[in-house]
Order: sequence, then C-alpha cells, then structure tokens
Amino acid sequence: MKIHVTIALFAMLFATGCAEVQKPYQFTAAHPPDDAVDNVARTLAANGHQPQNVDRQTGIVTTKWEDTGFGYGFVQNVKANIVRRFTVTIAHTPAGAAVTVRMDGKRCQEGGFTIGDTDVRGACEAMDDIVPSHQQDLDNLGMQVQRALQTGG
Repeated sequence: MKIHVTIALFAMLFATGCAEVQKPYQFTAAHPPDDAVDNVARTLAANGHQPQNVDRQTGIVTTKWEDTGFGYGFVQNVKANIVRRFTVTIAHTPAGAAVTVRMDGKRCQEGGFTIGDTDVRGACEAMDDIVPSHQQDLDNLGMQVQRALQTGG
C-alpha cells in the first residue's frame, strides 16, 4: 500500500511540476501614494484576492485563504489540494517603500478542511515551497501591485 501511495505521489508531482523555493516578488516604490495600503487592498481585490486584514499602521495586507483546487500530493494518505493566501508588506524607507508580495500555502486533504475567517482548519500541512504555476500567479500579482503603486492606483 505504501509503495502505491509513493508511486502515485511521484506520478502526481511529475505531472504537475515539482515545487521549488518561493521567490517573493520585491520592488521599491520611489514615491508611494499616501494611501498605499488601501491601494494595495484594492489591487488585490481587483485581481480576485479579497483582503482579510488591512493594517495601515504596519503596512501589511493579507488576503483570505482560498482553495486553489490544485491537487498536490497527499496528507495522511488522502489526496490534497493547495490552499493559499497572499501577504503584501510595505516598509517605508528613505528611498520610498520596500514592497514584498508573498504567498502562504498549505496542502490540505480534499474534503478534510474548512476555511474560517482567519485560518484554515483541518488536516493540512504548511508548505514552504511553491509550484511553478503558483509562482507565476505570485509574480503576476506582484506586477499588478507594483503598477498600482507606481501610478497611484
């Protein structure tokens, strides 16, 4: 049984692409707008990622967790999907604002989890890596945020 699960996992990884180390999208906004945090929240929402927490004091915007439907491996011998959220951090510096866009990911059992207001509950494992298509999503979202902060919205 364990051999079949291992073979199935390798087959799934081969078919979907192997995960890699996440590369957060980072840039410096030389002249960020005064409402940069709100601007980021609007940009995330416009791109289909509803903000969950908007903290103007710390400059951090976090989206709601979402089930991507992307099957990836197993959790406790049950097929798993990737669940993710995005976090944007705006740190003011003398040169403007250092902005980082990253993805938090979890691998959760299909049908074995629920998404609450602030967290995912159930049979899940944190992911430190990212699949190539999600890295591409992260890069595209980062470009949208960068464009919004450079043009003021």
